[in-house]
Amino acid sequence: MIELIKKSDIEAVIFDMDGLLVNSEPLWHIAEKIVFKAVGVTLTEEDCLLTTGLPTKNVMEYWFERRPWKGKSTSELESDLFVEIKKLLAEHSEPMLGVLEALEFFKSQNLKIGLASASPMFLIDIVLEKLGIRPYFDFVHSATLEKNNKPHPDVYLSVAKYLEVPIRNCIIFEDSLNGVKGAVASGAKVIAVPEPHFFSSSAYDITPYKIPNLLEFHSVLDF
Repeated sequence: MIELIKKSDIEAVIFDMDGLLVNSEPLWHIAEKIVFKAVGVTLTEEDCLLTTGLPTKNVMEYWFERRPWKGKSTSELESDLFVEIKKLLAEHSEPMLGVLEALEFFKSQNLKIGLASASPMFLIDIVLEKLGIRPYFDFVHSATLEKNNKPHPDVYLSVAKYLEVPIRNCIIFEDSLNGVKGAVASGAKVIAVPEPHFFSSSAYDITPYKIPNLLEFHSVLDF
């Protein structure tokens, strides 16, 4: 039986974005397949899952090491990927299950709310506007503005610092394993929300808190 997270220990809640607030992972996979196919690299859905949660730069490096291509640099292909995902997010962004319920609850508890995403700010802005959830956040930050992206803890520490809350008094919600690793390394209390494909993976056991979707947040809280 896990020890529930007590309200008296929490001053702020920090959310990841892709795959947690917005159902963007299928859109990223579509974009990846398009841009890699243009340089002769065919990715399957299983291939795309291998790099879920990695920063885009790392995705490019991952596939170049395994299936090197000619004609474009990894940075050029990364730019092409951003063009594709920008269009897809603007047209097709949809909230994940329980997003509004979770944001409303934590706002009602007078807790500060931050966003810590591995995506660049221009994609964060598109998603927040499309979903209409920007007013819930006291601070929004991109790990691309930090020295180290996820799975390093830099982005979470910066958000907590801006919110003027000790990281130990923060809850972080993350879906990807890289995100969970970085969140745990920060020293916060971490609630993992893995997608179904990864939910049973023991790799997520680095945090005692794991739920299938954001609607289940109450199950690990003593509020």
